[in-house]
Amino acid sequence: MATSSIWKPVEDATRQALVEDTELHQFLTPLLADKEERKKFIKKCLRKLKTRRMLLRAQWYLDIADDQELVRQNRPALKIIFLIALAEAVTKMKTGRNAIGSFDAIKRFFAFTSEQDKEKILLGFTRTLLSPKHHSLRFSSILRILYEIRNQAVHGEDYYSFSLPNEADKIKRAGYTDWGFITSSSLGKKGKKRRISLDISLTYEELRDIVRRTAIANIQDSF
Repeated sequence: MATSSIWKPVEDATRQALVEDTELHQFLTPLLADKEERKKFIKKCLRKLKTRRMLLRAQWYLDIADDQELVRQNRPALKIIFLIALAEAVTKMKTGRNAIGSFDAIKRFFAFTSEQDKEKILLGFTRTLLSPKHHSLRFSSILRILYEIRNQAVHGEDYYSFSLPNEADKIKRAGYTDWGFITSSSLGKKGKKRRISLDISLTYEELRDIVRRTAIANIQDSF
């Protein structure tokens, strides 16, 4: 009997288990409410090893990011570690290029963010300067800020200064156009980094869901 024939029942059982996997369905539910649609999407991902790995890694990293609240409460930087790791991992699996720089991988990942979600990020991350001329940030600058938050948290330099608004508080204040959360981070390339103050109205949940949608867009581009 051929080796492939021996392992086929195992492979079939593994595939079926993934199609029914509860955690995968939880990951996809915000985007695909219908269970049968989720199953079709998972089956499509399983046709290629690349898209299978992209889907599983995206779900895994997002779950870890959510679970950081159980490890240390009110430390968004710890969650951002895994959201950015998700972006980097998905891009490297998609391109098959492990040698690609981390920030370049992140930029490639977010190139598939929808215009609507980019607008949410641009409105949700601004500088706390009085002059409107210098209030807005470029999308690439926000990605660099998130990357810097990740780096400082990973290397133990600073995992506590950066914050994001609380989802429950934002719901309570619905309708307020001036609502935001003052925090800080660093901006600039190596050797030219500067501390900046930020006014953020984007919650972790909103940022996480943008990352989720962008991960699915990257996977769909690889079908």
